[in-house]
Amino acid sequence: MARKRKKAEEAQQQQQRPVDLATLKAFWDFMSQHFPGLLVDFSLFDYKAGEFNKPKVSKDDYAREKQVPVEKAYDTVLGLLPEYHKGKDILWKPSDYYKEHRDALVSLVWLDDFKLDNPLGLTPLLYIQTSPGKYQAIFKLSEPATIDDADTAQKAMIKILGLGDKAAGSFFHHRRMPGLANGKYEDDPLVIFTLPETPSRISIRDIQTAMEEGGEGVAGTSNGQGTKGQEQPKGQGAEGQGQAESQGAERQEQDKRKVGFYVRPVVPVNYMPVRGRPREDFIKRREDGTIDESATDMAWATHYVRLMTNAGWDDVAIAFTVFVLLGRESPELKRRKKTKKHALGYLFRTVWKAIDLVKKTPADRDRDRDTGGIEDLLDAF
Repeated sequence: MARKRKKAEEAQQQQQRPVDLATLKAFWDFMSQHFPGLLVDFSLFDYKAGEFNKPKVSKDDYAREKQVPVEKAYDTVLGLLPEYHKGKDILWKPSDYYKEHRDALVSLVWLDDFKLDNPLGLTPLLYIQTSPGKYQAIFKLSEPATIDDADTAQKAMIKILGLGDKAAGSFFHHRRMPGLANGKYEDDPLVIFTLPETPSRISIRDIQTAMEEGGEGVAGTSNGQGTKGQEQPKGQGAEGQGQAESQGAERQEQDKRKVGFYVRPVVPVNYMPVRGRPREDFIKRREDGTIDESATDMAWATHYVRLMTNAGWDDVAIAFTVFVLLGRESPELKRRKKTKKHALGYLFRTVWKAIDLVKKTPADRDRDRDTGGIEDLLDAF
């Protein structure tokens, strides 16, 4: 290791490209502290020989260094600096090892083209400025997740934040590191990073569950459980069951319709639960008398957004929780939206339209305390 450091120092003295070893070491020390045991791969991208945003990557340069423990990342990068000074960028990513071990647990989520002023007010664990006005962000999940769950979480956050298709990289997308230059640009701007004081730490297992249910057609049917374990009416008994059981279930459903049910945040925040009215109270019909499920979803989502806003919930908690609620209760979501992708897009749009509508509608706490303020909004749908 001492030999590698000496070579790095000599290379820095003869360097033709900018490098900040102190920043580079600080970054990997920070990553080691927060993601111990993470395995990473390093690849060499030659932007100087390729076209803009289309670097040349030889077979030998892809994953030049494999399965490197994050604790040894800094020393590994030092050994690659001679290639860096020849014009090749050093990029890293979670190791391809995880492609064959998808049950391994990780807690890292990475977003490209991150917007510091994002609609949810999310603050990453750290953000990396790769060039003027361009940022990548790293978030830490509040509990470890499998590779597939982390990948799903990453893409869900991209959708929620509206970062677009360019940001929709996979969990194994290559990314930059602070302390080295960005070779996509002729002036080789140095990549830097910032550590926010109060990062958002996110748990989105409930969102993943809702997404899976929506993709498999389960979201459209009640599974007997409401958000965070709140019991829902199970409806009438199956064919052949006694009349008494059927009537009891019907009474239970009628009682539930009268009082509604409580919903708690699906993110780790200490907000009071809100009690809202059931979706059936917001049925919207077309001129021919058929139910407009999308308009009904919108009305019901706005009802809960209003209640949560009045209860002091932040936009992150509101967006995630209403997403889960709609994913579980909106009838036959997959049939209506055909594919999982369409269902997810529909849920995201509905949630954010509801949030935007509530923000644009003057709040009246006395009026909205019990109703969610939906009565005065129905004409908007």
